[in-house]
Formats: sequence, structure tokens, C-alpha cells
Amino acid sequence: LAEPPLVRILLVKLGPDRYRMMITLHHIVLDGWSLPILMQELWTAYEAGGSTAGLPTVTPYRDYLEWLTRQDKEAARDAWRESLMGSDEPTLIAPTADWDEAPADSREVFVHAGAALDSGLAELVQAHGLTLNTVVQGAWGLLVGKLTGRRDVVFGASVAGRPAGLPGMETMLGLFI
Repeated sequence: LAEPPLVRILLVKLGPDRYRMMITLHHIVLDGWSLPILMQELWTAYEAGGSTAGLPTVTPYRDYLEWLTRQDKEAARDAWRESLMGSDEPTLIAPTADWDEAPADSREVFVHAGAALDSGLAELVQAHGLTLNTVVQGAWGLLVGKLTGRRDVVFGASVAGRPAGLPGMETMLGLFI
């Protein structure tokens, strides 16, 4: 993070009429909500020959930081303390005795689950008014509960924390988690 650029864009020509754009950035720069906004702005500038004159006026990130300073932090801490009361230790689902703190190998894995599972999940989320993410999070909670023998499982997920009352927030680029 100490060495710019914090966002890198690479355009690779794969053939006469085939290109691939790769964007590398740290999550501290942008949240997931910002990515479609960034892409729209990139394509708009690209179509305008590199000019950003056609882009809408940007609400400064400073406005969000000012809004954030006006929030009641102690009330927020109290609400979280009350919500998490009784959760006094981490839930470990794997032994830690031989943990050497070496980085784990990571990669993306794509698996097609099949039409039957796809349609079953679609029916489930529609019948119960849920999102697929909610179902996956619930399944994760059930799995962690089963692995640990607990009925009450607490885990977190990051979400876009964009205050609806702040003008221009829906089109701002930045980290709002």
C-alpha cells in the first residue's frame, strides 16, 4: 500500500480483434459496489478518446469521511456489544497446534454444479424471499455449527456501508465497508 500505483490496469492484445483488460487493486481502494462504477467510467472515457469530460461530477470522498465523523461511535459500540454478548471466544474448526503461519495456497476454483442444483436453489430463494448469498451464508453457519457442535454460530461478512442519506453516495468510488 505504501508504493503507488494502488490501481493497475493492463490491456493485453490477444489477437487482431481480441483484447483482455486486467485490473489489479487492493480492496482498501474500492469496495465491490465501486467496481461496476469504475468500469462504466473507464469505458465512457475510452469511448471519448480518453477524455473524462463526459463523466458526471464526483462527490468527494471527503463528504463521506465528514459524515462518518458525525456518527455516534459509542452507540454503535454498545449495539455491537449487546448483539455479540456471550460470544467470548473464536470458533475454531481446525486444529491450530501445528499452525506454522505460512501463507496458504489459494486460487479460484470454478465448478458447475449442474442444472438440478441450479434450479433447486432458484426455487428455494424465490419461495422464501432470500438471496442466493443468504442461502450460502446460512449453509456455512450450519456447517460450522455441525463441525463445532454449537447451535449458535457467529461469523461476519463485509458489506457496502453506503449511507443512503448522503447525496452522490451511489456513484462514489471508494471503500465503504
